[in-house]
Amino acid sequence: MNKYLNQLVELNQYDKKLEKLIPVEESIKKPLTTLQNKVKNLTTKLEKLTDEIKNLILKKSKNELLITELKEKLNQIAEKSAKVKTMKEAKALSLEEELAKEQIESANEEIAKFEKMVEEKKEEKEEITKETKSLEAQIIITQAEIQDKLDELEKQKETIYKNKDVLIKKMDSNIYKFYKKIKKWAGNSAVSPIRKQACMGCFMKINEKTYADAIKGEEIITCPHCGRVLYIETEENK
Repeated sequence: MNKYLNQLVELNQYDKKLEKLIPVEESIKKPLTTLQNKVKNLTTKLEKLTDEIKNLILKKSKNELLITELKEKLNQIAEKSAKVKTMKEAKALSLEEELAKEQIESANEEIAKFEKMVEEKKEEKEEITKETKSLEAQIIITQAEIQDKLDELEKQKETIYKNKDVLIKKMDSNIYKFYKKIKKWAGNSAVSPIRKQACMGCFMKINEKTYADAIKGEEIITCPHCGRVLYIETEENK
């Protein structure tokens, strides 16, 4: 096989090996990721509850301010009542006083309602905080449990990257650029084998001449349909 083609096949195999390790790593980390996502969701809930409590306290404060204003109004009505000269004025002040008292009663009911809601949400926050702490403890344990597997996986990745870097340094820079250009759109199928006279990248049948040239392996042959680099599989490059 052509030296450069052989290097392209080998380089592509390193990339494929690295790609295969991605789901392996995700599988190892899955229990940890699940716990971390739960903590993230609970943290979001806590933030939302904190905002809701602030809004409820603000509404309560507005009602307390309203009560203060209404009580001041009642004092003013009382002062006016002492100076009324006609029944009409007395009746008007009486209605005004009655309305103010009703508003105070309604505001007190609102305050009681908001206080109850605040307490309920604070209790909910406490439960979520407890659950979060429990999950964080589980995260520490899970991290310790999977660390050996992650370390072993990292060693495999380091070995592949090291071998890949050694190969790249040996390669002609133009050949490597050529590979990267195809890899941008073809991913790790940039270098594809031929099976049953078809490109395994696009699965299109190739013509006799291209197939014959690929069998010879003397030059870098690309698929006439998709542009991927083609090669004939052997026991060594499978």
